[in-house]
Amino acid sequence: MLTLFYRLFYFNGMTRFETGSNSQNERNVNHKFRFTPARDSRKRKVRGLWIRNGRYYLQMRVEGEKSARKIPLEAQNLEAAIKEIREKQSAKDKGQLPTAGRKPKFGEYCQSYLDFHATVKNSGKRPRTLERERTSLIRWMAALGHVRVDKITRPMIAAFIDGRMRDGLAPRSINVDVIALRNVLKRALNDGLLNALPTAGLKPLKVRTAKRPLLTPAQFDTLCAAARVCSKNGDELIDYIKFLAFTGARCSEALRVKWVDVDFDRRHVTIGADGLSKNGKARVVDFNPNLERHLLEMWQRHAPDTSWLFPSPQRGDRDIAARSLRDSFEIAREKARLEWAGFHDLRHYFCSMSIMSGIDVRTIAEWMGHLDGGILIGKIYSHLLGEQRQRMAAKLVFSPIVVEPQNEAALA
Repeated sequence: MLTLFYRLFYFNGMTRFETGSNSQNERNVNHKFRFTPARDSRKRKVRGLWIRNGRYYLQMRVEGEKSARKIPLEAQNLEAAIKEIREKQSAKDKGQLPTAGRKPKFGEYCQSYLDFHATVKNSGKRPRTLERERTSLIRWMAALGHVRVDKITRPMIAAFIDGRMRDGLAPRSINVDVIALRNVLKRALNDGLLNALPTAGLKPLKVRTAKRPLLTPAQFDTLCAAARVCSKNGDELIDYIKFLAFTGARCSEALRVKWVDVDFDRRHVTIGADGLSKNGKARVVDFNPNLERHLLEMWQRHAPDTSWLFPSPQRGDRDIAARSLRDSFEIAREKARLEWAGFHDLRHYFCSMSIMSGIDVRTIAEWMGHLDGGILIGKIYSHLLGEQRQRMAAKLVFSPIVVEPQNEAALA
């Protein structure tokens, strides 16, 4: 009987001991995942700073929110945490704190970004620009669509870039993809969904572009002759090629020029009057002899039922501009054996002819719509500018210095 009593006593004691041990472990685990105030070296509480599971959190009350929120910090020690607190408080004063709560997934936010620019008329994105962005963002959504906007990291972006490079994509195409991603993330930053851009400081891939030859006057004449016989719209194609070469306009800008943009009295044509030029600003190209003669010829034979310089051949009763003359141009350049030439080479032709005619770089930049005052022109056409400077230097004549008799003694 006594043995049985000792056995029961021993069993109950062990049970109480083990139960107490488990409870203590549970309390330790709960304590680990509970917010506890951070303390300095003198065991004093640091105001607004908490610790949970080894990570620092800042407790801050933001105007417009019902309760204070705890913001996770990147700091790994107390000193760094205090420094980060000051930065967060400064961001709060400037209204730059990210919004609270779970952020949308990148795929959802991307779609809202595209929908906004597609439906809002004055969103700042032209249809062609938006379509190019959409193509790039579809690839980003396939890779990061499931990730929340604020969780996108630099390694994720680097992995996407590495994958594209392994697929053999050109560096220029990859850079375009990164620009599209940066545009979306900048909007997320403005919306308060991000604290910083993960693309900040990301350098573009180096792009090696082969130097293309400049179109010569003889090649230009050959191209025009081939354009005349390449299609039934040969006359309009010649007019278009000459207009590009004599104005330096981009191919899409030229197709949108109307006759109201041509001022024969003031002797100039306005490019980008519709606000759809590359930089969104209209520019004036003054008549040169070739351009003035060409526009007068076009005016004398233009169709009276259209307001466009280059109306669509399939317009019927509608007054619409031609969408593209690229197919006919490709046939013409093959016939002229100038397969490397494109519409943009005609813009380069205008610029090179202007430089070799002795026109100052600033004027050329204004005609071409460059806002840098001619820096880009000087960079691309530096070899032509050097030749031009040599020709100008050959014209420089120093007249002999005539010394008056009274000044001879002073010079002696």
